[in-house]
Amino acid sequence: MATIHVTLVVDTAKLSSNPSDVAAACLLYDSGLDPDDTGASNFQINAHEGDTVIFHISAYDNQTAVALESITAKPGQSNLFSTPPSSPSWLGIAGTTDGTEAFNIQFSASGISYTLDPEIKVDPKI
Repeated sequence: MATIHVTLVVDTAKLSSNPSDVAAACLLYDSGLDPDDTGASNFQINAHEGDTVIFHISAYDNQTAVALESITAKPGQSNLFSTPPSSPSWLGIAGTTDGTEAFNIQFSASGISYTLDPEIKVDPKI
C-alpha cells in the first residue's frame, strides 16, 4: 500500500482576476507523478485499494492565506474513500470499490471559498 501526496497550488492572482474559472487558477500534482496536463478539473489521482491519500494546499506566491475546507464526493457519486479525508490531517484511505469518482475540493483563498472538482480512480489491490 502506498501513500500518495496530492498538492493543490492556487494562483491567487489569477483567481481574483477571474473567480469563475477556478480550474485555471489551480495546479494539482501528486507524488505518483500523475500529470495535470488536461487541467485541474480533469486531474485524476490513481490509487489502489488501501492506499493513503493525503491532501495539501499552498499559494503560488507562498504568501496569500489558503486553506482546505472540505473534500467530499460529488452528489450522486459513490465515495471511493473508505476513510474520507478530513481536517486537520486531510488524510483519506482508498476503499474497496473499483471505479472513478468525481469529488469536490472546497478551499478558501483570502477568506473566499472556492470549489474544484478533480477525480480519483481506485483500482483493486495489486
